[in-house]
Amino acid sequence: MKQSSKILIAAGGTGGHIFPALSIINEIKVNDFIVITDQRGENYFNKFFSNKKINYRIFVHKVSSPSSKIFTNKLKSLFQLLLSLLKTIFLIVSHKPQVIVGFGGYPSVAPIIAGKLFKIPSIIHEQNAIIGRANKFLSKISNLLALSFFETKNIENNQNIIFTGNPTREEFSNLGKLKYSIPTEKQKFTILIVGGSLGANFFSNQVTAIICSLPKEIREKIYVIQQVRKADKDNVKDIYYEHQIDCEIEVFFEDIFKKFKKAHIIITRSGGSSVAEILTSSKPVIFIPLPTALDNHQLENTKLITKSGGGWAFNQNTKTAKNLKKLIENLIKNPNKLLVANNKIKKLSKDLQIKRQNKSPAELFSNVLINLINANQKKTSKPC
Repeated sequence: MKQSSKILIAAGGTGGHIFPALSIINEIKVNDFIVITDQRGENYFNKFFSNKKINYRIFVHKVSSPSSKIFTNKLKSLFQLLLSLLKTIFLIVSHKPQVIVGFGGYPSVAPIIAGKLFKIPSIIHEQNAIIGRANKFLSKISNLLALSFFETKNIENNQNIIFTGNPTREEFSNLGKLKYSIPTEKQKFTILIVGGSLGANFFSNQVTAIICSLPKEIREKIYVIQQVRKADKDNVKDIYYEHQIDCEIEVFFEDIFKKFKKAHIIITRSGGSSVAEILTSSKPVIFIPLPTALDNHQLENTKLITKSGGGWAFNQNTKTAKNLKKLIENLIKNPNKLLVANNKIKKLSKDLQIKRQNKSPAELFSNVLINLINANQKKTSKPC
């Protein structure tokens, strides 16, 4: 591959779309990127590129879902998509990317369409176990559809499919290679609670209350690391201190993989990136899927790990408190169950690695991307 190759990356602004994109940028040996994202994603990309010696340009496109039932909102969304398409066409003419990669979200729609118009090869990546609406549409016009889950649902007769898994940062892969240990008598039982990239009210209120309702002799043995919304930080910290629970409460963890390393168990949502990070790091997990997720895809995402015996899942409802409290208490009293869960996740991870030709998701996806660029370069370099 020519080192001068340019790659256009398009991704929505949530962590589930951004983190796989960052993993691929970090993995592939290309020094020139064009990024199309929304206002949320702009901060992620700027922070990432600030520490890299990589040529890049970030373009923010404001795009929303056209599936709104309100006619004026639908009209506004279609106008935004048209404007995004015109902007992308201008970028393609100006910067001439060799390939376009879409990581989901509506900011990726116009770039893939524009790529089709200019006959630029494209790949789209689906992070969840049920394909999203934008990716389902784009899969009909892109060259390849890369899947995070081996049996992704709602895929229509698409022949250009490859299972790559969901790329994660190298730090999580390194964690998966470490030996998992249960806490000694002198160690605290560490619980990491992460409510998605923007935090979650349910985690700040109900999950905090569940942990604080544990018997005193259990509370004395635990250490909580929790990500919360800014508005909840002081209140959550006060509640834990009131119940004499050691804790570390922050709005965002820059070094989240270090918190993963400390944790004996993780309580989290089950977006695509969260599931991938759990799978890669082989940490026992309790999933509480976001109930409003489109097509209930977060619940579907949990099944890969829970069916293997590597974790547990609870619906976000009134029964959660009693059952979740019972499970946490059980695991603290019987930590060997966590060793079993860790071994189950490691076995699952190895099985998936074999299906990926013994490559990590980032390695396999990058290889596919490079091959697509090389094939296109050979095609365009042929004499007329």
